[in-house]
Amino acid sequence: MICFSKLNLNINVHVLQRELNDLLTGNQWMPHYNTADYTGNWHVLPLRTPGGNSDNPFADLLSNTHFENTGLLNNLPETSRFLENFECEKLSVRLLNLNAGSVIKAHRDIELSFEQGEARLHIPIFTNPEVEFYVAEDRVVMNEGDCWYINANIKHRVTNNGPTDRIHLVIDCKVNEWLTQQITTGIKKTVFLKKDPETAQQVIKSLRMANTTSSDRLADEMEKELQINQLTAKLLDFISEIGLQYQLETISEETFLPGLKLSDGILIVDPEKLLYPGDILHEAGHLACMPTEIRVGMNDSLPINDLNNGGEMMAIAWSYAAAVHLGIDPHIVFHENGYKGGGQSLVDNFTQGRFIGVPLLQWNGMTYPSGLEDKLSFPQMINWTCKQNMYINHTNE
Repeated sequence: MICFSKLNLNINVHVLQRELNDLLTGNQWMPHYNTADYTGNWHVLPLRTPGGNSDNPFADLLSNTHFENTGLLNNLPETSRFLENFECEKLSVRLLNLNAGSVIKAHRDIELSFEQGEARLHIPIFTNPEVEFYVAEDRVVMNEGDCWYINANIKHRVTNNGPTDRIHLVIDCKVNEWLTQQITTGIKKTVFLKKDPETAQQVIKSLRMANTTSSDRLADEMEKELQINQLTAKLLDFISEIGLQYQLETISEETFLPGLKLSDGILIVDPEKLLYPGDILHEAGHLACMPTEIRVGMNDSLPINDLNNGGEMMAIAWSYAAAVHLGIDPHIVFHENGYKGGGQSLVDNFTQGRFIGVPLLQWNGMTYPSGLEDKLSFPQMINWTCKQNMYINHTNE
């Protein structure tokens, strides 16, 4: 799960500042409607709203069918041109002014996250160094002219301790390939870890310095847990980058792979029950190898039929390719407690060029056909997700 990411966009904020400066003292600002979520003054200036109504401060459609630019935005040519640089569907667009000395309390905007298909972007137009913006417990320093994605589904809070107002241009967007590329390759991003890695490393270092049997044993345990957490984060980051969705939830029932299940095309991960992080790649492979229209209907447990039997073979090959791509030991995926004890045999087959499931990946257009140069052959992939539906004749089985 991506908590926040600084997009690598070249923004001429001074042009926007000059155009928007005249709005600072206008009377078109309205109080933010969530009055329980803040103290002091937090105001909204709607630029794109449900139905294009300038008096509508809401960021949700409610009873309307689509978003439209307001008359105010139509009179802001530089801002309008700037918004055209975002090559994705734009929903709500607002200017949000948190007055000096005001506080936005910790809150969540439910289901507003990259992984769930909608992303909120913040572009600071006017700000000051004493603004403190926290996503969970991480402070995100947003400078004028930056563009930050924040996962609004995580608790976040803001305090303006400075002497000047903080004004952000806030854009809600539909996630597409362009936006996925911008967010996942951002200059700074963070994914879920059960413990903060920097703090854990400091504790481990202190335990090593104590140089006792018990402290070394505890340091070993913490180091192992940290490595597992970092590996889990790396794998979840990868599946987000390629456009698959996952959610972190508690899984109460028994599942085929501990801590993992599929739900309507989404990989559900319970970090407390996950025994083998490499299993993430195998389950993600099941989703990746199916076109979107089949993927969205995939749930535990998959029925036994030709479609899913072929999907199992592809998931094995796909997860091997992903392990190689990520630079991790394939034995982490094909561990001794999985694949009915045949994990080592699978690794041996792949390393010796005996490719199980690869012909199906080739048929799917996901990896290179055989007979090409080594640099254009499995385990290199053309597409990490299936882009064409080759299964039309199988969907009713």
